[in-house]
Amino acid sequence: MAEHFKEVSRCLVCLAYLETPMYLKCGYVCCLRCLDSLQREPDGAGLLCPSCSVVSQKEDIRPGSQLGRLVAKIKELEPQLRAVLRMNPKIRKFQVDVTLDVDTANGYLVISEDLKSVHCGYSRQNRTPRAERFDYALCVLGSPGFSSGRHYWEVDVGTSKEWDVGVCRDSAHRQGPVLLSSEFGFWTVGLRTDLFQAGTMPVTVLSVSPRLHRVGVFLDRNFGTVSFYHVSDGSHIFTFTEIPAAETLRPFFAPGNPTTDGQEVLRICPTSPGRSLSPPALAQVAQSPCRHTHRDPHQPPQHWGRSPSDSQEEEEEEEEEEERATTAPLDSKDRSPAALTLTQPYTTPDPHVGSTGHKHV
Repeated sequence: MAEHFKEVSRCLVCLAYLETPMYLKCGYVCCLRCLDSLQREPDGAGLLCPSCSVVSQKEDIRPGSQLGRLVAKIKELEPQLRAVLRMNPKIRKFQVDVTLDVDTANGYLVISEDLKSVHCGYSRQNRTPRAERFDYALCVLGSPGFSSGRHYWEVDVGTSKEWDVGVCRDSAHRQGPVLLSSEFGFWTVGLRTDLFQAGTMPVTVLSVSPRLHRVGVFLDRNFGTVSFYHVSDGSHIFTFTEIPAAETLRPFFAPGNPTTDGQEVLRICPTSPGRSLSPPALAQVAQSPCRHTHRDPHQPPQHWGRSPSDSQEEEEEEEEEEERATTAPLDSKDRSPAALTLTQPYTTPDPHVGSTGHKHV
């Protein structure tokens, strides 16, 4: 999100923060000093817009005073914004062991024996038809489902150029094309046609480092949010808010079509040592009246009680407050007009099927 603010505050000529923004006749904006670098008419009077070639005379150019003040504030707050939005390492204590549910996998998806990796093959797998299986969209759900508490897992997307990960309602539509939108019970981020996108309506285009290879997913049923992080540098990618608490949510995975992405693999990363708590135990921790005593559920029951000293209790309460502050609902509200269409061409990979359609993403 911090990168997003920086991106929209950038001069398209010098690529630095806008300084003394000036608007051309068509609405193009750049720094005052960058006006001299724009192409002029042959007679040297009017300026040509780099985007649309509309000519702006001297009287057409106007200052963007309000924009300049906003950009100056964003520039001032950038360090704090980056710090607030960074991934809190403490969320890893909510890391859970997620596996792929073969019974939900589309027939073309190849699932590894350890149920941790998935890619799309060129031929249909020999699987029993089931109502819970995605029969058209190249998707698979993860297990277990989560109805309460806080849960975290990581997905290695590798060098894939087409993928989607996140969560969805357990009752989400699985027959026919699937529209990955929060309005239809899918809270996902993904990469399509070189654009990182969040599944809002319309799509939110995200400013994310192209070096993104591992995505952290943090589901907080207490706050009703799901947040995504760039694990390598800890930067925040996107947060969905106001997720209904009425229904169980499942981890969601959609690898790329092999005709456009090769057979790239999505991998669920192994849990960190000492962090492989079971989902029921995590839910118990998150909902326990003694929420400051986050202990290993395999320890004797007496360890779930009060801390041995008031100082330790206060320290852990402070950690809990810090955790609340760093996982509070955050949401990017930008909706890019260029991303209004959600459909991407999808051709069935099996050459013997021959049917075509659209995979909604």
